[in-house]
Amino acid sequence: MGTLELSRFADSLLDLVFPPGLYCRCCGKIIDDTRTYRLCDDCMDSVKWISGRTCVKCGKHLSESNPGDECFSCRSYEHRFDRGYTCTEYGTCERAMVFALKYDGKTYLAETIGEIMADRMLAEFGSDELCDMYDLVLPVPVHRSKKLIRGFNHAALIASAFARRTGLKSSDKILERARVTHVMKSLKPDERRENIRGSFRVVPGRESLIQEKRVLLVDDIYTTGATVDEIARILNEPWKDPSGALHPGAARADVLTFAAGADVIKSS
Repeated sequence: MGTLELSRFADSLLDLVFPPGLYCRCCGKIIDDTRTYRLCDDCMDSVKWISGRTCVKCGKHLSESNPGDECFSCRSYEHRFDRGYTCTEYGTCERAMVFALKYDGKTYLAETIGEIMADRMLAEFGSDELCDMYDLVLPVPVHRSKKLIRGFNHAALIASAFARRTGLKSSDKILERARVTHVMKSLKPDERRENIRGSFRVVPGRESLIQEKRVLLVDDIYTTGATVDEIARILNEPWKDPSGALHPGAARADVLTFAAGADVIKSS
């Protein structure tokens, strides 16, 4: 058993003795089971909930220095997805939750994040309208090598939790990551787009499942939009069946994330 497996095994034993519901899912402080999203009062107050003016394209919070209706990033880059939504700005508490899910194997956090995302969409659209808007919820896929190491795709867990709370259909069997890419964190926006190009595809033989469908892509964090732009591009592309006949791709590709970066002007 490797180091990661031993760590997860130890965490599982601790969870049996000290159930995760007893602790704040951001800071670990002891709480009771009545707390919203299993977060303590301090962390609920520290979460940077999206409110007020938001970008009409990606959905991130617009800064006070931005007088327009699009964030500075969306003004600079034309996106392939149709519309984006997000729940919070990416701050300390949000980072702690995402990292604990992705790197510490705290898979129960996917339920909390999915619940937050469902509440955000249902608050704006309601259940009936939301189900009329989308045919399919698709998580951003991870490469099989990364999934083998982690044991799961965090976006798929979040998408599943979100779908259960909204009545939408979710599938993690339609999209796949075709190749490993470089870490995006240190790359500039143009470098991110070049790095990610050609790294996703619809699983061969399953193209008809997205034909003329209204798709909602789900992921944890939105930064420049390079990843979801590339996925939207391949979703929207026409495809050929074995006879060579051409068929349309998805009718729409929107994006929903838990957290988004701040609306800032990037230095050149």
